[in-house]
Amino acid sequence: MKRLIIIIIISVISCNNKEPLKLISDNNSATYFREKLFNKKLMDSLNYLVLSKGDTLAYNELKGIHYIGEQKFTGFLYYALIMSNKYNYKVASFDVYDILTTEKKFLDIKTKKMANEYLLKSK
Repeated sequence: MKRLIIIIIISVISCNNKEPLKLISDNNSATYFREKLFNKKLMDSLNYLVLSKGDTLAYNELKGIHYIGEQKFTGFLYYALIMSNKYNYKVASFDVYDILTTEKKFLDIKTKKMANEYLLKSK
């Protein structure tokens, strides 16, 4: 019984002596995704998969890169339109709506109507 208690105490003490985790990099996520944005080989590959095959995983990766890396997503509208119209991807339809309605104060009647059509298509 004494041995069991000693083993438990030693294991508890040894667990508490671990060093705290250190930060490996001070880059934030925007920097990480911006580097991906400028990686021509990666971007060409994702563009090809999205536009020619309707690959939803590639689409979502591309979306993350544009949303976080560029910190704006108007450049992503092209891909969202293709995925929505050509491949009937509902997530892309909502993305079209979201992109078109970002600046509501500049939204004209025709664009608002188009955005609402994509919102309906996303359901």
